[in-house]
Amino acid sequence: MDFTIKRYSQLLHSLLTQGFLFLRVADQVGNTTLPSEKCIILRHDVDARPENSLRLARLEHALGIHGTYYFRIIPSVFDQAIIREIAGMGHEIGYHYETMSFIGDLETKRQRDDGTRRVDKAFERFVENLEKFRKIVPVTTICMHGSPLSRYDNRDIWKKYNYRDLGIVGDPYFDIDFSQAAYFTDTGRRWNGADVSIRDKVKLRRRDEETKRRRDIVTEKQLKTFPSYRSTQDMIRAIEKGTFPEMAMLTLHPQRWNDAIGPWIQELVWQNLKNVAKRGLRIWRSRFASLF
Repeated sequence: MDFTIKRYSQLLHSLLTQGFLFLRVADQVGNTTLPSEKCIILRHDVDARPENSLRLARLEHALGIHGTYYFRIIPSVFDQAIIREIAGMGHEIGYHYETMSFIGDLETKRQRDDGTRRVDKAFERFVENLEKFRKIVPVTTICMHGSPLSRYDNRDIWKKYNYRDLGIVGDPYFDIDFSQAAYFTDTGRRWNGADVSIRDKVKLRRRDEETKRRRDIVTEKQLKTFPSYRSTQDMIRAIEKGTFPEMAMLTLHPQRWNDAIGPWIQELVWQNLKNVAKRGLRIWRSRFASLF
């Protein structure tokens, strides 16, 4: 079965056996010098079930691996004890922010702010939430939450503000060169789920001269030079054959990975329903793009 902790352990072991180095996001963001060794930038987006994140963090720690865990600040995810324990193992903790969609979705049509005020409110909330994290652990990188049902893109606050002014060194969507590193995410409970991903994409990044933030253009053609894998076993085979990219970011959503059959089936059914909804949403938005 795929998306079990056992299968994830097999993936990690295969990468270690083939000599891959594991990096946290903070180890690489904004670094213009590529590592001389084969490497994996290991990222976890903690959207739900933080206890699953702790299981993966313990497994990685036992193998001498460190990665980055981006936590949402909603009550069901922002578990301070778990955050501290994961950080204590040497993993990086980051803020999985969603203030733009949160503020925007609170508004009604009659109360809707103009775009500038909405961005200001989202930034104010972001700063408040960042301080809540920093009372627990250091935070130097951030990563947006996709919020697929929202019309608002959480990254839009950085069109006006600069996260570096807050002591943030980077966001992987802006500060990692994905023309040099492959990008694999388990969005949609598969590793090639572009058709069920609303915002978890890396194909466009631009340079913002005013804030001096690195935002390179990565063309779709460049991204397609990297291989595609559907299952974790497909990835393991490629690693063992030596055909896996030498530099890649792996993004996992820990709630998807379960050894217990009950949670595994629950996540499978729920994710399949979400995939259908996301495909429909992508089609609907493409037809009514002016609304978004």
